[in-house]
Amino acid sequence: MTKKTKKLRRNESVFYADTLVLLLPLAVLAVYRYGLGALCRILSCMLVAVLCEIIGSLLMKCQRDVSDCSALFIGAATALMLPANIPYLIAFSGVSFAVLAVKLPLGGTQSAPFVPTAAGFAFMTLCWSDKVFGYPIIGGAIDSVNGLSLSHMLSLGTSIRPNYANIFDVLTGNYSGPSGAGCIIVLLAGSIYLCLRHRKSVFNILGFLLSCSIMALLFPRISSNYTHLISLLMELCSGVLIFSAVFFVTDPATSPSRPSHRFMYGIFTGIVCMVMRYFSSFEESTCFGVLIANAAWPAIQIRITKIKKKKQIAPRTSSAVKGDAQNG
Repeated sequence: MTKKTKKLRRNESVFYADTLVLLLPLAVLAVYRYGLGALCRILSCMLVAVLCEIIGSLLMKCQRDVSDCSALFIGAATALMLPANIPYLIAFSGVSFAVLAVKLPLGGTQSAPFVPTAAGFAFMTLCWSDKVFGYPIIGGAIDSVNGLSLSHMLSLGTSIRPNYANIFDVLTGNYSGPSGAGCIIVLLAGSIYLCLRHRKSVFNILGFLLSCSIMALLFPRISSNYTHLISLLMELCSGVLIFSAVFFVTDPATSPSRPSHRFMYGIFTGIVCMVMRYFSSFEESTCFGVLIANAAWPAIQIRITKIKKKKQIAPRTSSAVKGDAQNG
């Protein structure tokens, strides 16, 4: 193993360890609101992810180090993106798909071309959309599935007129939705922590949120007295958009290395995610947008690099021609 490879693995281990720290307060909120059922799902998904990592590595005869915390992250993040009453088998299927069908066979933590957790969530959405978006009411029985989420209201174009109390509930995630991915205040605090620990991540997050915000202002999906501002608030706070900005758009395997490319990647991913939200038949399609951006960005980055090289070569060529003319 080369020094460069060791450094990459060490950086990835630190990144995923930090993301687990960020998931901890979200998990505490999920348990506080939904009880021990949420905790059981989080812990069992983490266990399944680690087992899939170990068993898959043995079957595929590939060396994977579970100490990088990526498997633990996949399990915890998957559980927090789902309803608190999601059937265990569905959650385990999403985790298994993320590890066994995306992460391990496509290069592992270092070089997987897609964000495994986003792929696992997309897989569950395609197979069990009614269960994936069936959210229980906070404070009610966990087996009741009659809550109305923000993403569902947006998909219907519902007229929304929130007051200050409603806005506080939106920012704290105190409404029917994913068990641990809806508290915007905690997610924004976590993004600050992540950017302090991994400074280049700020370019991914800012680019993503900027493009999502502009799209929300230009193309509102709701009717309200303050349509554009309410659209901005609801789009950013609904579903797993901010969650994806913090944990998926900053993924080290799919993210570019240069800060300028990171910013453009964030902008591109945000546009794709918002387009998917507008035109998809599913209530929440952010993860599909992340996967499409993962697939398309390498070609875009190659094109950007070629254009930059041409611009750098052109001035040198012209100066060389002028020099030859003067010498002649």
